[in-house]
Amino acid sequence: MSAFALVAETDPILSAAQVAVVDALGLVPLVAQDGERAIWLLRRFGTPALLITSLSLPVVDGFEVLDWLRARISGRSAKVIVTSPFPELRAFAGALREHLGISAILPRNASPDTLRSLAEALLKGAELPAPLSEAARSTPVHSVRSMQEGPRDPRLDWFVRSAAEELHASVALAMVAQGEGRALISAVGMDARRWPVLGGIGRHVLGAGETLVVSDAFAHPFFQGDVSVMEGLVRGFAAAPVLDAAGRTRGMLCVIEPKARLRIGPEGLVRLAERARLIGTAIPNIEPGVGRLLRASRRRIIEAMPDSAPISSPR
Repeated sequence: MSAFALVAETDPILSAAQVAVVDALGLVPLVAQDGERAIWLLRRFGTPALLITSLSLPVVDGFEVLDWLRARISGRSAKVIVTSPFPELRAFAGALREHLGISAILPRNASPDTLRSLAEALLKGAELPAPLSEAARSTPVHSVRSMQEGPRDPRLDWFVRSAAEELHASVALAMVAQGEGRALISAVGMDARRWPVLGGIGRHVLGAGETLVVSDAFAHPFFQGDVSVMEGLVRGFAAAPVLDAAGRTRGMLCVIEPKARLRIGPEGLVRLAERARLIGTAIPNIEPGVGRLLRASRRRIIEAMPDSAPISSPR
């Protein structure tokens, strides 16, 4: 076949934008929504002229795809652009750029114009001194480990049970901040008291407000040393952010496999993100002080009502 480019991206909107760039460059686009499909296409068609891949892919991770490309075929001739919404993963990939043959590193929200100009320069043989990547920066978020567990919430319990059943996950957990350093916690398949161990995973999801998936942390060069992996709590995981009405990140919903690779695919990630959005809608972020004011206001209204007025509830 003609010179082709492989686009490995789970988000269909972003994938379509990247395919449009590939078309404009005169390459035949091949598309994979997960890493397993990406490797199948590499087996079938060989070395692409250009590979655009996310670092966080379901079923098989982006780092595994790059390892496979370099080990199995003459992948050094391919120009590789990796994307990620997570600053620390981008910085880590930059440290491995020579080993993995990475040509450039971009934020996930890089514009199509930026992607096109960069890919065009690479295909023309331009030698970049280093992959394009901004310095890793930390987004100010509440530390997961510093939060105190709040009271149980039956609504959150229901969402977590539903996510575990729908996605066939051994473990599901949700953490939703409620202000003043407190969080609602619910877990299925693990001791909920161990939730602070997931702080290493949580800070990436809370900081970027994006879904993170790692199919096999045992083989992942960045996450294999995380405390949750070392303690045997996590092998495969996916976590979606819980957002409030203004789009601010309040927590996360996770599905976890402690001993096996996580086989959740692109459709499963969509359902996980939908469940996380529903949690943000169903469980509003009411600060403790505001809650007390609302209850006091309600009592004053009831006390001011005439004796003959119907009262639906004694509270």
